[in-house]
Amino acid sequence: MRFAAFTIAFAALTVPAGAEAGSLYFGANRPEQYDFADLAELPGEFGRGEFTFEIWVKPDNSFPVGWVERAGKDQLTHWSSGDPEPGSSHQWWYAGNWLLDGHTRPSGFAPGDSRAGTFSLQFYGGGRLRWMFADGAENMPKGMVHAVQAVPASSTPSLLDGKWHHVAAVRRWRQPSGATLELWIDGARIAATDIPGRVDMRRFWDKLPHPDDPPEVGGWAFGSEVMVAWDFFFTQYEDYKGWMDELRLWGRALAPAEIAAAAKGASAGRPRGLLARFAFEEGRGGATCDSLDKALCMTLHRTRADTWSKENAPVR
Repeated sequence: MRFAAFTIAFAALTVPAGAEAGSLYFGANRPEQYDFADLAELPGEFGRGEFTFEIWVKPDNSFPVGWVERAGKDQLTHWSSGDPEPGSSHQWWYAGNWLLDGHTRPSGFAPGDSRAGTFSLQFYGGGRLRWMFADGAENMPKGMVHAVQAVPASSTPSLLDGKWHHVAAVRRWRQPSGATLELWIDGARIAATDIPGRVDMRRFWDKLPHPDDPPEVGGWAFGSEVMVAWDFFFTQYEDYKGWMDELRLWGRALAPAEIAAAAKGASAGRPRGLLARFAFEEGRGGATCDSLDKALCMTLHRTRADTWSKENAPVR
């Protein structure tokens, strides 16, 4: 596990000298040829208590929206128009495009098996975003994960407008017990789900992938469905196409005013509780590292000429 100081200089949030501002781009892929980023380790305090996962995304709207089916390769070149209700079948999450696939399979692949430890973000319903989270095997809803802003798609904004969008997934303690999962887009809370527990997620996240996952599968996969990214399973093609920038992991639930300010490109004030920041400013190579702890890195797989983009999220 890795630990970052809770108080750091504001200068640590600026672009390092000599670095080139930019972002990562994930393009359309061929089967078994996925470009993706693997985050095999998380900062040591992330997930113990309240937390915020913060990222900027710009889905590529040059790709069309269309109907996709499991084992259909349309997801490689389409944004899914599917809007399945969570738990409506044991395959309800297949009809989407993964921005982040952090699904776990600690007990196997059967429909009723636990997904404890899951943290995933998926586009569905024509460029809309949902967050899936599982903090245990007990008291979980049908579908084995809490699905925040999962249905109907019409109630959440489509992000296929050619613009950068700020996303924050927050776990905030709810009094007198339990927690609330909040999904924020562009400074507005678009959905919230109350959950009963306050689970220390390090039991799942101290080792990525989960110890009982297939050994071929890595950690959290950005840009692709994790099983196909690692060439383990070839009947799902839920591929993300677009840019991502400024990933920040916090050891606290950011206040609404802080999230609103971040969505406008400002710093979240004094960065108390910031555990990791990936700015994607290396501009070259097969890895991108945390600006607070250079030993904490993502590995980039099957990089392309356009993987390192000069596009930049509107962050000051």
